Amino acid sequence: MIKPIYKLLCLVYPEKCPYCGDIVKSEAIACDKCIEKINELQKPIFRGAGGYRCVSSFLYGGSVRRMILSVKYCDTIQYLAQVAKIMAKDIRTAYGDEPFNMITYVPMYREDRKERGYNQAKLLAKQLSKLLDIPCEDTLIKVKKTKKQQRLKYAQRKTNLIGAFKVRDKEIIKGKRILIVDDIVTSGITLGTCCKTLSRAKPRMLCCATIANAQHHLPDTAII
Repeated sequence: MIKPIYKLLCLVYPEKCPYCGDIVKSEAIACDKCIEKINELQKPIFRGAGGYRCVSSFLYGGSVRRMILSVKYCDTIQYLAQVAKIMAKDIRTAYGDEPFNMITYVPMYREDRKERGYNQAKLLAKQLSKLLDIPCEDTLIKVKKTKKQQRLKYAQRKTNLIGAFKVRDKEIIKGKRILIVDDIVTSGITLGTCCKTLSRAKPRMLCCATIANAQHHLPDTAII
């Protein structure tokens, strides 16, 4: 998790814009130049994920792609606090009239989580929990090690996650309005499988939110 000592480390290692890498003020979403571009061009993306409603804040490409890869593989988890502010705004836009009882996330297999040291989707969910004042709950367990979805063809992706997830506690899910978050949605199979697994516990509603949507790509030079 993001520890309190992080703010102290920011004095030694200044906060950087997740999109261009320029130094920014602590807790800033991005540098002034990128914020101007975001405000001008960024709009929430409404697309389904495995048959469930989903809102994404960016198309997957350019600087957004580099930022997400940096979070996942370079430990730059401070970017999640920045991008969560944009996501929170888009979640309110998409689901404002449908209050959620809890926020949850796509889990990682225990060995994969141990190797990386964290689950970026869980850290993102916790940031959104604070911003939206909605409890973050651990609702799912990944009980099976699977191949990386992005390396598989569509037909393979559909079978790769069969039996991969299990509900932790059906009682905390029943009758609840749940928002499940992840970093990227591509085919929607991962989020859809998680939602279908949760649906067995009879929640009242399931919706999704991600940083980026990879169904359509942008040139690598794009800001968003």
